[in-house]
This record gives sequence, C-alpha cells and structure tokens, in this order.
Amino acid sequence: MIRHFLNPPNWFTSAGMFCGLYAIVLATGVQGEPNFYRAAVMVLFACIFDMLDGRVARITGRGTEFGIQLDSLADMISFGLAPAVLLYAWGIQSLGTLGLVGAFVFVLCGAFRLARFNTEADGTKQDFTQGLTITMAGGTVAAAVMAHAASGRVGVEHPWNVWMLSMVLGVLMVSQVPYRSSKSMRLSRESMTLLALGFGVVLAVAMRYRISTAFIVLMGGYVVSGPLEAVFRRRRVQVVDDEDLNLPNEIQQDPIDIDD
Repeated sequence: MIRHFLNPPNWFTSAGMFCGLYAIVLATGVQGEPNFYRAAVMVLFACIFDMLDGRVARITGRGTEFGIQLDSLADMISFGLAPAVLLYAWGIQSLGTLGLVGAFVFVLCGAFRLARFNTEADGTKQDFTQGLTITMAGGTVAAAVMAHAASGRVGVEHPWNVWMLSMVLGVLMVSQVPYRSSKSMRLSRESMTLLALGFGVVLAVAMRYRISTAFIVLMGGYVVSGPLEAVFRRRRVQVVDDEDLNLPNEIQQDPIDIDD
C-alpha cells in the first residue's frame, strides 16, 4: 500500500477525490450556508485532476491496475455522488421524495456506466465512447449550477427542469449513444479553422459576460453532440442503403443450359 500511496498518478486521482468530497461539504452547508458556486467549481477541478492522472501515468510509466480501479472509485465520488448531492441540495430538494429519486437515478446510472466500462474495457483507446461519460455528466451539472449561481439568483424557480436534467444525463450515461473521444478528433484544416472560431466565440462570451456561461456552452454542446451525431449517422446509413437498392443491374448473367 505504501508503494501505491507514493505513486504520482494516484496523487492526482486522490486530489480529484478530495474535490468531490469538498463539493459535498459545500453543497450541504455543514460548515454554514451552502455555497453551490464553490461546490460546482470543486467538481470542475476534479475534472481537471481526472484528465491529468492518466497523462501522468503515461509520462512516468507508473500506470497500474490498482490505479485504474482507484480512478474508477474516485470518479464515482467526484462525478457521481457529488453532482447528485449538488443537484438535490441546489435544485430539486423542494420536490421531496421525487427530488431524491432524481438524484438517485443520476448516481445509479453513473455507477452502471462505470461498471459497464470496467467490464468491457480492453486497454485500447476507442474513437467513440458508449454513452455519455460520468465525467462529462458531472461537469455538465457543475456548469449549470455555476451559471445559475453567477446570475445572482438565489433559488431555483423551476425545479422540474433540474429534475429533467438529472434524468436526461442519467439516461445518456447508460445509453448506446456514441460520443467522440479525444482520439477521434482528427480534424482537417477547415474543421480546425471552424473549431478555432467556435472557441473564439465562446471566449468572447466568457469575457463579455462570465466564465460560467462559457462552461455551460461547452458542456451543453458536447452533451447534445452525441444524440445529434447518432441521428445524422443513422440517416446517412439509410440514404446509402437506399442508393444501393436503386443501383442498376449492370451485370447480366447468361442463362444456364440444363442440357450442358
């Protein structure tokens, strides 16, 4: 265990776990009044540490099976439990039992998402992920809470909207909807130009309004991209199949003479 504690990638995983725990403390207000904005910031910091631990493991060559399992457990705390508590305390607590159900669905789907990934992962990076990752789901919750808190509003006026957000994110996590991973981002020069312009617009929005708006645009755009791409790919496949059915029969076969 001492070797695992001294392994650098596990430091970053542990830091993300701490961010998730502290987000719960801030959201529940056990140290005083709840601070939803800072709780959401802690979840986003956990996202950063989650991205760094794998890169540190590859750079140092210290990746282990123990670290992989630890990372999965940390994800459950930082992006499953912490965002669910944040959702409940911030937006759906007023719904009573149904609010608790909404928060539990988010946690449950996140756990199933991680279990599916752990059992099906073969160690290779895929171009697409199966369903929305729990990291992006938790980050989307954090971005929504940040944007709401930064606007100066105290309470949530429409808790059912927050409840629906919890349910939609949960369903997307356990769905078959393909989401692009970083490995699939092989873009042409034209695509890179459009992407740079898009980031420029997001940066302008962040500078003109607030950084939380930029986060919700980025996170929300990624969440929507999966279902949209799935629809477009299905339509493209259907068009190709229809074109194949309408191809002229250019190859004529000679009739077979039974006597021969």
